[in-house]
Amino acid sequence: MDKRRITYKDEGDGFQCDALAQDGWTHQVYFRNEPAPAQYLRMGLSPLHARVMWLFDCVQHKWHVCGLDNLYNSAKFCRTSYVQNKVLINGVTRVGGRGLPSSVLQQPITNKKEQMAARGTVKAAVLKGDAECPNLVATSVYDTKPVHFLSTVCESIKWIVKERPVFNVDSGRVEKIRFLRLNVNDFYNHAMGNVDVSDQLRNTYRFDHWLRKRKWWWSILFWWIGVMLVNAYVYYILVNLAAGVKRKDLLSHQDFRKAVALSWINQPLYWTPQKQPTM
Repeated sequence: MDKRRITYKDEGDGFQCDALAQDGWTHQVYFRNEPAPAQYLRMGLSPLHARVMWLFDCVQHKWHVCGLDNLYNSAKFCRTSYVQNKVLINGVTRVGGRGLPSSVLQQPITNKKEQMAARGTVKAAVLKGDAECPNLVATSVYDTKPVHFLSTVCESIKWIVKERPVFNVDSGRVEKIRFLRLNVNDFYNHAMGNVDVSDQLRNTYRFDHWLRKRKWWWSILFWWIGVMLVNAYVYYILVNLAAGVKRKDLLSHQDFRKAVALSWINQPLYWTPQKQPTM
């Protein structure tokens, strides 16, 4: 089935895929209407994890750090990613059936007084005796509710001091406050690869937002065009910054899209000709 009803988003009918992204660049996707890779299903992985393992097969460099949300992460998947592709996993993990040891599990507390007393409680466990995956760490910390992590990246567990600007109603101005955050949580927040940036950039100047798609493949076609435009913009920024061009001298996202659109409309007029090499 190439088109499916998506009831939990305002966009309506469309398609779903798993994506491997970094800093707004979409590297590879696996459409969910396609059968999951049989080689990983035979290893006992779920269809979801089998599709993500196929995405990891596309990663050329070893020891790439991949951040995952709780839908994807599990102890078995962390181990398989480490053994098969040398991809390091870090992410929030659901409690049920995900391989978290009972020693790190924390239950939600509804009583406010007991909740405040439990806040900041940290539990941790390290996998021992597995030579093929020696660095699997499970942690949990009680914030406003318990949050559980699985990681093959974690090297230490400690509190770090952070600062955040907050408006003070008494002084009437913004002041910095200091607070503690577990380093595992902080690394997760800053090592997710900005996976939402690609969707944010694509939706900012999305040209098919109100276009009714009477053909199922229109959704995929327009989505791919949007992804390629975002990839082109991200690459444009990276190449120019690497060449020493200052960020303020680069085109904005809007101007970049406008330049591309005009070149599609009238290439001889708007497209900058390439300089011919001199002999």
